[in-house]
Amino acid sequence: MKRTVAILCALVLGVACAFGAPAAKKITVLGVWGGQELDVFTDMCKAFTDKTGIAVEFEGTRDLDAVITTRVEAGNPPDVCGLTGPGKMSELARKNKLVDLSKLLDMVYFNKNYAAGWKDLGSVDGKLYGVFMKAAVKGLVWYNPKALKAAGLDEPKNGWTWDDMIAVSNKIIASGKAPWAVGMESGSASGWVGTDWIENIFLRQNGPDKYKAWYEGKLSWTSPEMKKAWLTFGQIVADPKMVYGGSQYVNSTNFGNAAAPLFADPPQAYFHHQASFIQGFITNQFPSAKPVVDFNFVGFPMIDPKYSKSMEVAADLFIAFKSTPEVKAFMNYIVSAEAQAFWAAGTGGLGTNRSLALTFYPDVLTKRAAAMLNGTEIVVFDASDMMKSEMNNAFCSALVSYVNKPSDLDSILSGLEKIRLDAYKN
Repeated sequence: MKRTVAILCALVLGVACAFGAPAAKKITVLGVWGGQELDVFTDMCKAFTDKTGIAVEFEGTRDLDAVITTRVEAGNPPDVCGLTGPGKMSELARKNKLVDLSKLLDMVYFNKNYAAGWKDLGSVDGKLYGVFMKAAVKGLVWYNPKALKAAGLDEPKNGWTWDDMIAVSNKIIASGKAPWAVGMESGSASGWVGTDWIENIFLRQNGPDKYKAWYEGKLSWTSPEMKKAWLTFGQIVADPKMVYGGSQYVNSTNFGNAAAPLFADPPQAYFHHQASFIQGFITNQFPSAKPVVDFNFVGFPMIDPKYSKSMEVAADLFIAFKSTPEVKAFMNYIVSAEAQAFWAAGTGGLGTNRSLALTFYPDVLTKRAAAMLNGTEIVVFDASDMMKSEMNNAFCSALVSYVNKPSDLDSILSGLEKIRLDAYKN
């Protein structure tokens, strides 16, 4: 790790010096990172400070939304804030609390190295207010290659369809096994795993425009499009033969342990749907498991060919409350490949800058996820994270209810529609 940091520090020299930041200055950054992520962020900031003389003072909180709201209302915001999604950015931008980053960034560099989708996600009413630094690809289907081979099944390949996936799943059922391992417990956020399923299905059935209308509260939860997405998910989760352990197991199993049935001897399940970050949970739980050999992934299956190159992501972004030379230097640094290399090497987080070399990623699967992200044509953010908080919470809870009793779908969707009408009435 020390060698990696040394190499990255050297790489930072060129980009940091180019910003011409003044010495003996500082910026304040508010964010949510802790543990390994905070260690990586600290290393990244140290390299920035070493080359610019600008100190970075970090304040961490797990209640970011409440803290940032209070500080903005009190007229005491940080210089920069790291968010886990663009919902709060949009709210603050519409209140004229944020700096237009197009006036701070080297936009020639930015436009060259960022896909248009990232710029769109960071913009509100045509102005750029947020820049994304590290991402996770959602909608991946994980599997154990050895288990599939032992069952006489071929590994799935990118470009497979939903019908392909269901056909393979039915073959596994015919052999007396459950194809899928699903776990949706996550404390007060239980059910979010199911929202990712619905989001990926809805995106590939309806495209990005309706997807956006949905999370903006402009599409009814009782619409035909919405019900179709839930029923499609129901082909997996509403069929007791499809999912290991049944509904009670699904709702009581923590998402971080949900892939474990794939690695039982003999296997208890063969497929698991989760974002790229689940690799860390797998290797922590099964330290001897090797990427590609013992676990692998394939992209979410195609439903409508028009949206085959769609990708749902989660990502951290930065916003700025002040327009100073120090903030300008830091924001330009954040969007550079040099800064993002720290996250790639230290956490496996996927860089949003397309010029970040794949060599910085720690293993072949993370490299592949990064390449998929760089090559996608349609990038959308996690829809539930873009919804108003009361809608997001209700969506998560509704998935738990649906898994428990799929026959209640109509009443579940009607309940969500009532919340939408109230939450988005203004």
